[in-house]
Amino acid sequence: MTAHPVLVTGAASGIGAALAARLVRDGRPVIGLDRADAVPAGVEPLRCDLADPGSIDAAIQALPPRLGGIAHVAGVPGTAPAATVLAVNWLAPRKLTAALAPSLRDSAIVSIASLAGHHPDYTDQIDELAELDDDALQSWAVQEGLTGPSAYDLSKKLLIRYGKVLAARLLPQGVRSNTISPGPVETPILSDFQASMNGSVERSENLVGRHARDEEIAAPAAFLLSPDASWINGVDLIADGGLIAARTAPARSQT
Repeated sequence: MTAHPVLVTGAASGIGAALAARLVRDGRPVIGLDRADAVPAGVEPLRCDLADPGSIDAAIQALPPRLGGIAHVAGVPGTAPAATVLAVNWLAPRKLTAALAPSLRDSAIVSIASLAGHHPDYTDQIDELAELDDDALQSWAVQEGLTGPSAYDLSKKLLIRYGKVLAARLLPQGVRSNTISPGPVETPILSDFQASMNGSVERSENLVGRHARDEEIAAPAAFLLSPDASWINGVDLIADGGLIAARTAPARSQT
C-alpha cells in the first residue's frame, strides 16, 4: 500500500528542510510547502506564501485528498511586522489544519513553536484571542500596538494551545497533535532572533555552550510524526539543550 505524503511547511530551509530530508531518508513521501521551490531532493515542492490567504487556498486545492501527517514548521521572526508574524506563525497553520484535518486518519500533526511561547504575556487572554477570526485578531493587534517580537511570542503561545486543542478534537480520527518548543537554533533567520530578542539568544548560548542544529529539532519532529510515538499526544516538547534547567536549577546539587 502506498504511503500518504506528509506535508511539511517551510521545507526550503532550516528546520523544515532538515525534517523534510529526514522523512525522505526514512522512506516517507513528502510535500514541501514554501515560497521557494528549492526543497530537498526527493521532496515534492508546492509553492505557497503563507502570509497570503489566497495562496493558502490555492495550495489546499493542489494537495492530494489524503495526507499522512502535517508538520507546521514555517515561521517568521519578530523582525517582521506584527501582522506578518501573526499571519504566518498562527493564522496560516490554523487555516491549513482546519481545511486539511478531514484528510488525516491515523497520523499526526507536529507544530514547531518556541520557548518564547512560554513567556507569561497574554496568558490570561489566550483563550479569547485564540477564538478571534483573522481580521479580528489583526485589528486587536493594531489596537494594542503589538510589535513584531510581541507578536512572535503570542503566535507561539497560540500554537502551543492549539496543539493541545487538536489533540483532543482529533482523537476520534486517530490523529495525534504535538508541538515542539526549541530554544535558539542555527538556521538562516538566527540573526533576526538575535536582533529582536534583546540579548536572550546570546545569553542562551553562553549558558548551554552552543545553539541547536536544525537536525536536532527535526529528529524529534520526525519521531512525533511516526508510529513509534503512537501514545504521545497533546504534548509540548521542550527542546532547549538544558537551557531552562541551567537557568533555574541549583548550580550545584548533590545526587
